[in-house]
Amino acid sequence: MRRGLLMVAVLAAAAHLAAQRASPAAVGATADSWSISGTIVSAATGAPLDRTEVTLSTTGANGTELGATVTGEDGAFRFDGLAAGKYALQASRRGYITGGYQDHEAYFTAIVTGPGLDSQGIRFELTPDGVIDGTVMDDNGGPIAGARVSLFRQDDFTGEGKIVGSGEETTDDRGSFEFTDLRPGTYYVDVAATPWYAFEARTRPDNSGNEQADDGQAQSPLDVAYPVTFYPNASDSASATPITVNAGDHVQASFSLHAVPAVHIRVQVPVTGDLRRGIQTPMVAEDVFGTEQVTGMANFMMNLSNNTMTFDFGALAPGHYLIRQGDGNAAPLDATSSRTLDMPSSPGGVAVSGKFAMASGTPLPDRLWMWLRPIPERPQPGSVRVERDGTFSLDSVTPGTYEVMAGGGGGGTLVVAQMAASGSEVHGDRITVGTDPVLLAATLAAGSTTINGFAQRGGKGVGGTMVVLVPNDPDASTELFRRDQSDSDGSFTLHDVVPGNYTLVSIENGWTLDWAKREAMAPYLAHGLKVQVGGNEKTMNLPAPVAVQGQ
Repeated sequence: MRRGLLMVAVLAAAAHLAAQRASPAAVGATADSWSISGTIVSAATGAPLDRTEVTLSTTGANGTELGATVTGEDGAFRFDGLAAGKYALQASRRGYITGGYQDHEAYFTAIVTGPGLDSQGIRFELTPDGVIDGTVMDDNGGPIAGARVSLFRQDDFTGEGKIVGSGEETTDDRGSFEFTDLRPGTYYVDVAATPWYAFEARTRPDNSGNEQADDGQAQSPLDVAYPVTFYPNASDSASATPITVNAGDHVQASFSLHAVPAVHIRVQVPVTGDLRRGIQTPMVAEDVFGTEQVTGMANFMMNLSNNTMTFDFGALAPGHYLIRQGDGNAAPLDATSSRTLDMPSSPGGVAVSGKFAMASGTPLPDRLWMWLRPIPERPQPGSVRVERDGTFSLDSVTPGTYEVMAGGGGGGTLVVAQMAASGSEVHGDRITVGTDPVLLAATLAAGSTTINGFAQRGGKGVGGTMVVLVPNDPDASTELFRRDQSDSDGSFTLHDVVPGNYTLVSIENGWTLDWAKREAMAPYLAHGLKVQVGGNEKTMNLPAPVAVQGQ
């Protein structure tokens, strides 16, 4: 089951999750009553955990807490007098990650009570916090205070194997940093810092406001910079070493930074029009795990003699960068030496235009907008209003790969069901923009069907499995995939399913799979359940169970 509200503290964090089906728990109780009991144990050692608070709630987006208890030395808990229905269990203890039963971030297994269902003797594993800490030292073994340490993790939630930011810390006067409360998973760490002794000679403007010529002096030996360093000693994210954190692990990840002669990048931008309207400031960025991250901001000065503005990025470590001005004007930079670059005054790029239509044949929503999400992620090239006839046009799109998205008008985000284009490669809902204008046509679909079913093995429901609805079209958008976790009786619910043909799979211990990538699901599809969702179905109760498969 997708996580609902187990406690008031969870309510705000989970409010954005999709609404779950209403629970019949504690509604219309009869003379029959049921119990939920079990033991809280450490996921790392298997030992019972005392002093653990266990709460029982109804399921759903507006779940209500029904009771709470604290375990003794044997780790046992029990709730009696329950009506037949679904219930959410949550456990909390200092030094452990608060979570639901068989918790997988946004999902948990609800406990189902009723005739023929076993809700007793539950083994509830609570995961101890993980820790990554370390020190950042300089060439001489001295501590570097004030360094920015960034934590990244392999994200299983989106199903695409992305590496996402997971926090930042600043080193103290001993050069130390610490990340706590970590779930088991794969992490990466990088460090950015500036040598305290770094000296940079800056060019000063003359009396007319123009930049003075360099005096020809050699670069100061103190004009140095630290490269952004990925654990343990890599200069780019592609070469970073992953850090595996298991339940309760305490992992050390220390750094020794080495200063290198700095390079200086100046960007000259011609000034046209009214300066009071401002000018877009160039930025230097790096590709960090598929996302552009700003590395340097510039000082600037106006050159009155040739009507240009010069942006000085100061001391950078040699490396591969991207200089970006606004959304559409970007250029790669191999910064092996200091240099001055000229950027055009207006953004480059090509036009992307086309037409949308609803796959159902119904009119498009009013006030519909379209936008392109860059891959790797970076500042978007903006969005554009879709006309009532479905046409749109977006100018000055930088070459690259984008996900085509549409939404607004009170109808929420729609899914690109099918798309074709000229002047661009198309893969599902993604286009690759080159040097030619792009003309595309796409149909949009809104998910409106709820699918209810059961995951079974040998005729018996299996809880805690990952249930994935995979579109049969190999070029389908990843937005068409749906996922849930089976409850203790094997039941599951998939919301907002778009009409189409799918294969439904249930995988035990499949939570680390890239479930939104068809190649990762391919081994399981042959034994999945074929599902056809019509355009007018609001609720579909599957007539057959889906077989549980092992990873």
